[in-house]
Amino acid sequence: MSDRVPMNGEMCVKCGICEAVCPSRLSSLRSLDLDRSGALPEEIVNCTTCNRCVASCPRSVPITKAIERMRQSMTTQGYAETLANLSAYGTSIVPTSPCNVDVKSCKVAYFAGCLTNHRMGGIAASVEYTLDYLGIEFTRIPEVCCGSPLNRIGRFDLARKMLEKNLGMLRSLGVETVITSCPGCTSTLMEYQDEFEVLHYLDLYDRHRLYTDVDKSDRVATMQFPCHLYRNVSPYTMIIAEQILSAMYDYRRMPEADRCCGAGGGVRRNDLALSRQLKARKVDDIRAMAPDIVITACPQCKVHLSEDVPGIEDLSVVLARALGFSQHEF
Repeated sequence: MSDRVPMNGEMCVKCGICEAVCPSRLSSLRSLDLDRSGALPEEIVNCTTCNRCVASCPRSVPITKAIERMRQSMTTQGYAETLANLSAYGTSIVPTSPCNVDVKSCKVAYFAGCLTNHRMGGIAASVEYTLDYLGIEFTRIPEVCCGSPLNRIGRFDLARKMLEKNLGMLRSLGVETVITSCPGCTSTLMEYQDEFEVLHYLDLYDRHRLYTDVDKSDRVATMQFPCHLYRNVSPYTMIIAEQILSAMYDYRRMPEADRCCGAGGGVRRNDLALSRQLKARKVDDIRAMAPDIVITACPQCKVHLSEDVPGIEDLSVVLARALGFSQHEF
């Protein structure tokens, strides 16, 4: 890929569909052809990189990639914070708890990601429990950031260096398959390397048909579709998720379940007010469903939505409990 993804006449037909579906209502989407506009639209910092525009584009124009590349020359308070954290800690966030892992030579590794390692240990414990339940031997590594937050703000070279540190550790342990639980980590590992098979835990659960091992309750559940999992990895991941939830609950899909919650693309860190504004419609949709439980499969979505939706759970956690993992164990 070149340093700049062109939005020229051969690709973009200026139909405006991208603007119609954009959660941030970016008017800049039709002016991404710098040869025509001659200026860098400042509002591109508002893009959540949800990829809804690309999924809707009749010409499959790589709009999100263009925005990410345009951001490489921008400096904002939010971008500076991300860069500072990575420089100081090797993670996109300031660690609030240590991440102690068992490292061993193994064909399977579980890669949890920054948020899960340092803020949401319950997700990591649940995935690990389920791997043990399936009889899968696995290793962990002392992870640094996968590079996803850096790719979102156009720092591709630095992102590659961060990712390579992880890849080097995986190589040294003889790993062949990497299990993930973060959509951003999943999409990054799938897009920027081809040495290792990458499976989000939902793909693994589907392979082993884990939804046949759980009992069903009459509780009403609904789910937020993570953008980076649904559109950057595969829509099939949400088919799996819905199969699992339908086996466990009275599952009801909310309107526009795949609409961005506003947390991605660096927007939450860069403009919290805008991020919460984008979230408000999602929260209204959730409340209208009157669910007993709200599920997602993304640590970032969980953090963001939990401000207004107490008790939102990651799917890995509710499934692990259904398989016998006790709450007090994490």
